[in-house]
Amino acid sequence: FRARLQAVIIDEAHCVDEWGKDDFRKQYRQLSSLRGYTSYSIPFLACTATCSTHTFDVLWDTLQFGYRPFWGLDVGCDRPNLLFDIRPI
Repeated sequence: FRARLQAVIIDEAHCVDEWGKDDFRKQYRQLSSLRGYTSYSIPFLACTATCSTHTFDVLWDTLQFGYRPFWGLDVGCDRPNLLFDIRPI
């Protein structure tokens, strides 16, 4: 397993903060234990479209990113293909 592992990818990573707070999915806050099964050379990738500063801090600590190289991409929230349309019923 370890010899073939290329990366650990957490999609919808904001759930680590939202769901890991209590007993609902407390294991989410224990994802750092995966570091014990992998080496620090295996990259961890956290993907989310909704990441507040607080959630970012939780992910950083929970996934033990520490001082390793970091690359982030923030594309903002301008989505011209989406709109909210409110109409009376």
